[in-house]
Amino acid sequence: MAFCGICSTNRNLDRHHVIPKRMGGRTDPTIHDEANLMTLCRSCHRNLHEGRWELIRSKDGISVLDKSSGEQVMRRRYNPDLDTPSIFQRLNLAEDSLAQLFDVMAYLSDDQLVEAFNYATGFGKRSWLVQAAVLHEAQERSIYGKQSLEAIARRFEIGIRQAQKYALVWKTFFNREDPEENVNIDAIVLDQPSWYVVAATETKEPEKWLAYAQDRKQEDPRYSVADFRRDVQQANLETEGDDGHFSDRPDAPLPVVARRDCPWLRLVCVETGRLIAIEECKNCQFVKK
Repeated sequence: MAFCGICSTNRNLDRHHVIPKRMGGRTDPTIHDEANLMTLCRSCHRNLHEGRWELIRSKDGISVLDKSSGEQVMRRRYNPDLDTPSIFQRLNLAEDSLAQLFDVMAYLSDDQLVEAFNYATGFGKRSWLVQAAVLHEAQERSIYGKQSLEAIARRFEIGIRQAQKYALVWKTFFNREDPEENVNIDAIVLDQPSWYVVAATETKEPEKWLAYAQDRKQEDPRYSVADFRRDVQQANLETEGDDGHFSDRPDAPLPVVARRDCPWLRLVCVETGRLIAIEECKNCQFVKK
């Protein structure tokens, strides 16, 4: 069955010449070559011909730009060398291997139990990341932007809020052109998605706050997502304007603690229960100036 190469609908389909017929007409056979033809629905076809959209096609895929704003409407990537069936086969093998662990658990050595536990932890750590990447990719392929989330949630049989938050987390922390700028989940202890959701959806500087949560978790293993959210909310209150709305200023600077002689001061001073940066903790007898 044929589908529109932009919005994926299978209704009212036309054949679009990527290089227009007016550029060669009947004299240039490449104009009508299959490589220059693309199946589009009538609506997407009209947006291109009437100049609202610009189609950019390369060997790696296609992208559509809004000519008036320059923003990307959608993009879809291709890799003819990708062996997708083998990837899904390996995923099935991994799932079968996990199921077999239950049968042999009682026979594993102590060291093997630790190895099995670490493997299961690592596998689980990435499962929600796969879901986030899938939801973000589905949104990138849609021409409807944020309005596509309802259809995406319905297609994947999840709540629209989960679809929205997971897609945003992937876009914020993991969807960088330079891989070195992405968050390396193997290098941090925050493996639950809630840490990333709070940082991405409730703060103005998500990377800074994620690093803050990492530091707090290392300082105190009991530090929870609920504690993290309270710290974020307190910082937001401190940057709230007189009219009750948040100002355009960045989040309150997070403390960098060089000394920890004070029994109350860790990354924040907890004696008062407020988020206080070290440079704002005045006249503390425990911190040497």
